[in-house]
Amino acid sequence: MESELGRLESSLSLTEEEEVGLVCPAVLWHAEPLSRGFFIVGRLLSSKSFHPEALETTLQETFNPIKGLEFKLIEEGLFLLKFFHVLDRDRVIDRCSWAYDKNLLLLEPMDASDDLNVVELNSCDFHVHIHGLPLGKMTKEVASFISNRLGKFKEVDLDRNGEV
Repeated sequence: MESELGRLESSLSLTEEEEVGLVCPAVLWHAEPLSRGFFIVGRLLSSKSFHPEALETTLQETFNPIKGLEFKLIEEGLFLLKFFHVLDRDRVIDRCSWAYDKNLLLLEPMDASDDLNVVELNSCDFHVHIHGLPLGKMTKEVASFISNRLGKFKEVDLDRNGEV
């Protein structure tokens, strides 16, 4: 049976028409997307399953977007959030990191033209507080050095004089 399948598989070939593939006309490809909004794709880092409705309710209450939020489950653990105002979306991203039921949520902003299959959800920003530094060592350079030892330095909170 196995050798029969191997023989059949090796005899498969594409027709000329199938080899060409499908080419979408430029006018369609560059048209305005039907889905207007501001998007975040997210993944729940958990080994256990979750109830999408419960996650949606929790995110609605936690994020409390002024213009609204739609939740769509894409596959187990992966979901899409559609915001109706850019400030609502940006506020969620700026206030990362987020957790649900003691599990980390990985969130990544995306455009309507982005491909969900290529969005990488493999990192998360954390706000780190460093304690016990002498006042004279509270500089952007020291914060950058310490942060880069923990991960990737993004930014430092500065006071109105531009100091740490």
